[in-house]
Amino acid sequence: MGNELIPPQLKGFLDLLADLLVEKCFERIDGRIKKIPELKRLITAKEAGQYLSISTETIYRLVSLKRLPYIKIGDRVLFDIKALDRWIERNMIKEKEFKKREIKSEDQNERLEKKTKESDLFGVLKKGKKD
Repeated sequence: MGNELIPPQLKGFLDLLADLLVEKCFERIDGRIKKIPELKRLITAKEAGQYLSISTETIYRLVSLKRLPYIKIGDRVLFDIKALDRWIERNMIKEKEFKKREIKSEDQNERLEKKTKESDLFGVLKKGKKD
C-alpha cells in the first residue's frame, strides 16, 4: 500500500538498513549464546545427557555406579561441565590404543585360525597312523 509512495532510492536505502540491522541483531545473539556455557558451569542430568549425547537414564546409571562425576546439592544431582570434559578425555580411546586393540584382536584371530588348522592336521595324521 504505502510502498508505492516511497521513492526507489529511499526504498533501496531502507532495505539496506533493514538488512544491516538484522545482521547486527544476529551477531549480538551469537555473541550471547557463546557466553552461555561460560556463565553456566553446573548443569542438570538432562543437559548432561545432551552434552554427552547419551540418554538421561544412562546418566543416572553411570551416577549410581559412581562412574560419572557429579555434585549433589540437597536432592538435586548436578554436573560440572569442566569435570565432564575431563571425564571425556580420561575415557576416550586414543587412536594408538584403538590400533593396539585392533592389532591384538587380529593376532588372536590368526592364532585361533592357526590352532584350528593344526588340530585339523593332527587329526589327519592320526587317521593316517591308524590306517
